[in-house]
Amino acid sequence: MERDEDTVRTPLLRHSRGTGENIATPGTGVFYRRWYILSVFCGVCLCQALIWNTWGPITQSSKVVFDWQDSTIAMLANWGNVAYIIACFPICYLTTAQGLRKSLIGCCVLMFLGTGLRCITSNSDYTLWTMNACAVLNGIAGTVPFAGPPLLAALWFPPDQRATATATSSVFNYGGVAVAFILGPGLVSSPHYQHEIINRTELSLIPTTDATLNKTILTNFDTLQNEIMRLMYIECGYAALLLLLVIIYFPDKPPLPPSTTASIERVEYKKALVKICKNGNLWLIAMAYAVPAGVYGVYGSVFDVILNPVGVPQSEAGWIGFYSTIAGCASGLVIARFADIFMKQMKVFLIGMFVLAAGSFVWLTLLCNQTIAFSTVQLYASSIMGGMFLNGAIPLFYELACEAAYPVSEGLAGGFMTWLNNLFGIMFLMALLIPGIGTAWMNFCLVGSVGLGLLVLFVFPEKYTRTDIDITVTEDGTMDVQTSVHQVVTSYT
Repeated sequence: MERDEDTVRTPLLRHSRGTGENIATPGTGVFYRRWYILSVFCGVCLCQALIWNTWGPITQSSKVVFDWQDSTIAMLANWGNVAYIIACFPICYLTTAQGLRKSLIGCCVLMFLGTGLRCITSNSDYTLWTMNACAVLNGIAGTVPFAGPPLLAALWFPPDQRATATATSSVFNYGGVAVAFILGPGLVSSPHYQHEIINRTELSLIPTTDATLNKTILTNFDTLQNEIMRLMYIECGYAALLLLLVIIYFPDKPPLPPSTTASIERVEYKKALVKICKNGNLWLIAMAYAVPAGVYGVYGSVFDVILNPVGVPQSEAGWIGFYSTIAGCASGLVIARFADIFMKQMKVFLIGMFVLAAGSFVWLTLLCNQTIAFSTVQLYASSIMGGMFLNGAIPLFYELACEAAYPVSEGLAGGFMTWLNNLFGIMFLMALLIPGIGTAWMNFCLVGSVGLGLLVLFVFPEKYTRTDIDITVTEDGTMDVQTSVHQVVTSYT
């Protein structure tokens, strides 16, 4: 355990329950095992996102094997969002009441059951049912990986590592999407066709001016079917491994809290829901996050559908999606670390990143519409930059939401944010069910969502209630923030 007992400190802002009395707080400390806990949680986050984005990167192959349409692929992603919307707040309550361990075990059980269902058969008469069932179960399981990053960070990490810990686990949600872009096309081939020309005059005694008939035959159906099922087995095995790891060791929280606010009891669940509904600042930061993140999150699941009209093959669309998501993960970690160092400057970081994201997506839209000359290099550059700036901003939104919602539980605040995220994702994907709607509108919708988020950010009043409580006053009267090196040490009285 890392702990320094040389300096006794007291909180700059003490917590009270409306009585005016000072409440004694326990000793605090951080433990090396927090990195293992974070690693396991990140693995669960990656697995859930990997399962959710199974079909988008292999759209063309799955359509010919299972006789699906673009709308089918969209709904497989959408069922996960719908299930999340329904299950989010009940699961957040269970997390509050039963702790993070039991909630995460339940999450892993659902992922294992869902992926197991997909392994039963490859018969197209039944796969639509098994695949949709998995999507629903995986969507329910996603409540913990999506809502949990700020809660895990608050329970295990000190104030100067909270944003970094939140970023690490939240970017693995998007990392799973990125891995799917590589794993899927890497294991599942693209459809291969053979074109035949049949002489119709040999088939009929009636003279005809149309003497030939072009026929296209799929030549690798059995191979595609076997490769897709192999992908199902791999994802099921990964889910089983994570379930085993969580069962073996994943405690609810450390023996000592890592900060003063981590030791303070949060608002009771029903009262917390009322506080959320009435908290205008939380709604502002949630909308600034949920509209662009919700649209972009599902945008990636149909990226192959979007790029297919401009002649981009399935495998290349997968690589573009991979690089875009990985860039967002890397930038999220870097920006979060800077936010930990330069505390109380998150809004500035967010505005700067949203401006750059908006410009990148405008560039991408002009390319896809061929308003400017189409270029593969520019397509890669605009997509990667857009993903880097938008996804990189998401961990900071989690932290600002927790600051705005405090003393509401970080898990419930994160759940509210991701609930809105999935709501806007559902609205985006449902539009694909409109006959003849096409794909061109998707890019314009993405640009508009980032622009709306940027406008809301400008009017959001930045406050750091939780961080102010974690600022301490030393015996010589100077102020400092509790860090992973210098921890508050007090005793129960």
